[in-house]
Amino acid sequence: MHSPLTHFAINTDDVEATQEFYGSVFGWQFQDYGPPGFVQVLDESGEAPMGAIQQRRQLLDDDPTRGFECTFGVDDIDTARQRIVDAGGRILMEKFTISQVGHLIAFQDPGGNPVLAMQYDSAAE
Repeated sequence: MHSPLTHFAINTDDVEATQEFYGSVFGWQFQDYGPPGFVQVLDESGEAPMGAIQQRRQLLDDDPTRGFECTFGVDDIDTARQRIVDAGGRILMEKFTISQVGHLIAFQDPGGNPVLAMQYDSAAE
């Protein structure tokens, strides 16, 4: 199972300031999407999302998520979950469906890093 990096999110306490920073530094363009405190980072064409800036969340019990949060695309979220557990990972968020996007889980790798896996499915409800 090849699982490419499909999305990144920058966690922050101040979405607007972080958006202004990356817009100034890299010329990124943005669009509001989904819940408050979440903006998509658009590719150089200004049309396709490549990542997000989001209100900081806490995937690990005692540590707010800092830095870049990576999501890897998988063919089957349930198979990926089992492989994660079998390989010594810990599930942080059980399967969560994002309507018309897909099925998402969060896990912790053996190094203590929070990571996400997404089975993309435009028909997901």
